[in-house]
Amino acid sequence: MYEAHADPYCYPGTTVLRNIPGFRDQATLETFEIGITMQRSEELLPRGRLSVRHCQAIHRHLFQDVYTWAGLFRTVRMAKGASVFCYPENIASEMKRAFTGLKNAEFLQG
Repeated sequence: MYEAHADPYCYPGTTVLRNIPGFRDQATLETFEIGITMQRSEELLPRGRLSVRHCQAIHRHLFQDVYTWAGLFRTVRMAKGASVFCYPENIASEMKRAFTGLKNAEFLQG
């Protein structure tokens, strides 16, 4: 049986992500997101030890003006264009695997 659920990240009846400024138009949201994240990327990023929590802190920093859930793990499957993001049930384990690999590779130093 197929079940359709409303996406809690989107405004009802749309595919536009709920956002802090309240934009309901995808193009306007994208323009805002690009501009504000570029601005935030020029600021000092949160300090950390290249870990899952550090990655979440960077995500929070970059997207804090756009989404209330910035820096938190998603709870629904999501895609942007042709890019399908990691399924929410796999995010924690895949991030742990990636950072373990980086640690084993001495964080790519040398």
